Amino acid sequence: MHTKEFDEIDLKIMRLLEKNARITVASIGKQIAMSAPAVRERIAKLEAKGVITGYQAKFNWEKLNRGTTTFLVVKTEKCQSFVVFCKQSQEITEMHRISGEYNYLLKVQIASMEELTELQNNILLFGSSKSFVGMEQLIPTGGIV
Repeated sequence: MHTKEFDEIDLKIMRLLEKNARITVASIGKQIAMSAPAVRERIAKLEAKGVITGYQAKFNWEKLNRGTTTFLVVKTEKCQSFVVFCKQSQEITEMHRISGEYNYLLKVQIASMEELTELQNNILLFGSSKSFVGMEQLIPTGGIV
């Protein structure tokens, strides 16, 4: 990510936005010693280049009664219908097509092992899977810049 396209000021702005997407342009300016219009211009350029693709809220899965993070690898020959199934499942928060023995890696947020069992039983309609229950998140999502 540290290419010649981004200077240290761009990286500082991105780090601040990553920590708090609701931070004001004025606050960013104060923290990096730059005027608000200059910050706004830099953010606009990052958005125009497609570097900043949006702003989103982060959720506390525990408070939403979906505090158990599980990763599943899935092997299927019914790829199109499986992707449709996954897009309709609220437990599946991420889906990646992967190389190797399995086709897909899923990140799932569930409340209980019963929910995981139900999800895996539904996945059996498409193929086989293996699950890996997360014990502790050691590096939080983000931290890209």
